[in-house]
Amino acid sequence: MNMRVLVFLLTLACSALPSEVYSEPPQFTPQEFQTKAVFDLAVQKSAFVKPGNSRLETKSAFVTYTDEFFSGKRRALKVEFFTKPVTEDSRVDILQNNSKELSKGGYAALVLFLAEQNRIDQANLTYVIPGTTVVRTVAGTPEELTKYFSDCDFDQKRLRLKSEGSYRTEPDSKEEVFTLSWETDLNIPVYDRIKK
Repeated sequence: MNMRVLVFLLTLACSALPSEVYSEPPQFTPQEFQTKAVFDLAVQKSAFVKPGNSRLETKSAFVTYTDEFFSGKRRALKVEFFTKPVTEDSRVDILQNNSKELSKGGYAALVLFLAEQNRIDQANLTYVIPGTTVVRTVAGTPEELTKYFSDCDFDQKRLRLKSEGSYRTEPDSKEEVFTLSWETDLNIPVYDRIKK
């Protein structure tokens, strides 16, 4: 075959290919979602929660980037912590059934509301064990956010979060007195649920 014809055919074949190569999303691996986190609740008095101490030690976490709060007006990272590993079956439970099976026996969730440039401007913590549910905004001021959530990085694909802190009610509160504390250290993939 003539060299010019061969070069022409190769050039034509290369120009027909797309200029960007798209790859399949990475395969799901349960190890990616393994992480340890600890949550403690110490209740001195409450009309709603039984007094005493409890602890939730979690083995896995799953993060979704979502706009499910405030009628889609706020974007957030919902970080759910579970006492069982995240598997392929439980991932389906998380995404389609709101973690009904995986959350049995207890779970915790941090909802990190995002402002411009994916900066956290509020953090809410949910703590659930059988018979007890506590939900609080644990950081809402710049001082609290700097103190508890400054070691955080979200690049649209992964969340790295190292956070340790505690929320205390006013000690002279007539309704309830408790301390809710947490310690997390994770670096895991983020599932994007926001419709583009």
